[in-house]
Amino acid sequence: MIRPLLLRERPFIAVWSSIDNCPLPVAHWLFIRNLYAIKPAAMKHIAWCLLLLCQCALGQIPKEEELNTITGNPYLFKEWNDGVVRFTSGRTMNQFKLKFDCLKNSLLLQFQGNAFATESKVQEFVMYPKKKDSLLFRRGFPATEKTTDQTYFHVLIQGKVSLLRLIARNIIEEKQLVSVNGRVDRRLEEIEQYYMLQNNQMILLPANSKDLPEVFGDKKEAIAQFIAAKQLRMHDATDFVEVVNKYNELLKE
Repeated sequence: MIRPLLLRERPFIAVWSSIDNCPLPVAHWLFIRNLYAIKPAAMKHIAWCLLLLCQCALGQIPKEEELNTITGNPYLFKEWNDGVVRFTSGRTMNQFKLKFDCLKNSLLLQFQGNAFATESKVQEFVMYPKKKDSLLFRRGFPATEKTTDQTYFHVLIQGKVSLLRLIARNIIEEKQLVSVNGRVDRRLEEIEQYYMLQNNQMILLPANSKDLPEVFGDKKEAIAQFIAAKQLRMHDATDFVEVVNKYNELLKE
């Protein structure tokens, strides 16, 4: 491990020295050292967060060539977007550009042209895509058959009953009738699932208007009537938002 240059700020030396055993590539140490070109106050805050990420296996983004064998876009948005990141410590930062990998369910950060994949030190983040509404992603929810407490969900409604959206990608393999050397084409399929969080339980919501009312217990008839009156087909997030907002209203009666 290459030792960093002597720094003037003693508090930061202590933090730096405490992760000497972190398996971080030399290139990343050099990148962090370049932060000293920034104003001291801002540099300390940014460097602290980067070093915090280092302690939980900070890694570089896979090269684009590794995804060339699969057709489709693994990211929620292809471009980097402004955003705010909140760490488990409670600290927040808005100096990073953000990108969300739906295939790996992971947050990517970009700073001064360098991109990193975060691990467990991020609790939630907000993305501000251009000409679109902001999106809040959070983790720490109860595990389900397909998710863990480390899975990021797009938070659509926060209330007595919350609505969460899981945005994912599946890899679909298609073997051609006529192929060379048994080649199998692979493509990404966009997947969206909606969960209702009630009494600390995650309930998967059916993606059709016929079966959906059954999950609302004694309010199912009222929900069925609401869906019919609104002619909701449950094809997108706005339909699920309307239904769960209505359910929250019914619970107050």
